[in-house]
Amino acid sequence: MQRKVKYWLIAILFITLATRLILAFTTPNFTYESYFHLKQVEEITATGLPLYEDPLSYGGRELIFLPGFHYFMAFFDIFLPLELAAKIIPNILLSLLVIIIFLISKKITNNNTAALLSAFITGFLPILFQTSSFTPESLFLPLVFLTIYAFIRIKEKKYLTIYIISFLALSLISSATILLLIGFGIYTLLSLLEGKKTSKSENELIIFSLFFFVWIQFLFYKNTFLTEGVSFIWQNVPKQIIQLYFPTLPVLQAIVLVSVIPFLAGIYVVYQSLFELKGQKAFLLISFAISTTLLTWFRLIQFRLSLAFFGLILAILFASFYKDLLAYLQKIRVTKINKYILPTMIIVFLLTMIFPAISTSLKQNTPTDEQIIAFQWLEENTIEKYGVVALLEEGHLITYYGKRKNLMDDQFHLIKNTEKRFQNLNSLFVTKFETQALGILEEYNIKYIILTPKAKAKYDIKKLGYYSGKCFDKIYDQETRIYLVECILGEI
Repeated sequence: MQRKVKYWLIAILFITLATRLILAFTTPNFTYESYFHLKQVEEITATGLPLYEDPLSYGGRELIFLPGFHYFMAFFDIFLPLELAAKIIPNILLSLLVIIIFLISKKITNNNTAALLSAFITGFLPILFQTSSFTPESLFLPLVFLTIYAFIRIKEKKYLTIYIISFLALSLISSATILLLIGFGIYTLLSLLEGKKTSKSENELIIFSLFFFVWIQFLFYKNTFLTEGVSFIWQNVPKQIIQLYFPTLPVLQAIVLVSVIPFLAGIYVVYQSLFELKGQKAFLLISFAISTTLLTWFRLIQFRLSLAFFGLILAILFASFYKDLLAYLQKIRVTKINKYILPTMIIVFLLTMIFPAISTSLKQNTPTDEQIIAFQWLEENTIEKYGVVALLEEGHLITYYGKRKNLMDDQFHLIKNTEKRFQNLNSLFVTKFETQALGILEEYNIKYIILTPKAKAKYDIKKLGYYSGKCFDKIYDQETRIYLVECILGEI
């Protein structure tokens, strides 16, 4: 790699990381789902094992999840305060995508400038700017593209080793690794249809990957599949909210999140590759784009993850578009405008990516400091044996900060009647009937209700419709309110 190119790549990396860290620490807390993962990392640090038998979630239940990410982060928890590590390490990992995407783009195009543009797109891809999110996706995405890069260079022995190690790690981090396997399958099929033979080493590696992935998933999820049946595929998410977990964003909003220029360039490259027969490497990337689209269409992976993966594929394909554009201008002998193309693209990227990226970070769904204080208050001021009810997304705050049992959170696997629970949870915030509320609270052994500003906004209420001084005592009265249940249904 030329020294000048190396300097530019390092500059993009550090600008990306600095921007991410500034935005991460501007938002003091984490996204709601992050608190489940923080709790698991703390448990591994303390005991060496994940918390698979959780006495607080849903009032006590068995948990099923892949622990690779949590063990990885537990290593850093030894040296750094966890909340500091949880801000820094995920942002470093996602910033490293800049280097990985550069290497893939360079391998495909053999053009340094095109690869640097792809790296820049990656660094400021709006969909990746969940800078206060502490989830396995922050490790999954860099690893999955490292695996793709190793697969492209599989004929070199050291990259075979890198592929095997990274794929084994992926299989223990996220079930979304199936993206790779379906992509490999589509790649093999497209190659056969176009008469492009895949190598023996590629076929053997794909078969090995398939069997290893299925084996790992079977080890962790066999009981879940037997218990939930087909619902296992959709993570047992209640039907009332499945649209929230697998949404269909308006096309324009989705394009903004992956950036409009890479999207349009990606369409061009896909057309060129499928109908004008480009190389195998482009076929491979297009296969991953197709696999992502299919899995999203059938709601088999969460939308934000699929959009992030798709956006990174588009960033790589943009390098091919840029190279083809320069070749076309050379062909028609319009070389005078060549010197204006690069600065024009950089300006367009700055205008179409920087603001959406920063906006995405600043609009993250996180609890306020006041809400955190209210949930922390639970631990010292409530009776341990009784449950607490809050919004579904606030369930992890009850268990992480309050150390109390919740009614629901977003870990749905192995939970029976999730639809009924969710309906009852909603009823506790919208019903005007005291007897209905007391019946639900008694059924789940709940004595405390938390009404946060987020809950007030969601249900468009200022207070609980059935609140009365007789059966409910307001024991915490700030922006967030906490109520103590003082009646039993049979005594009214």
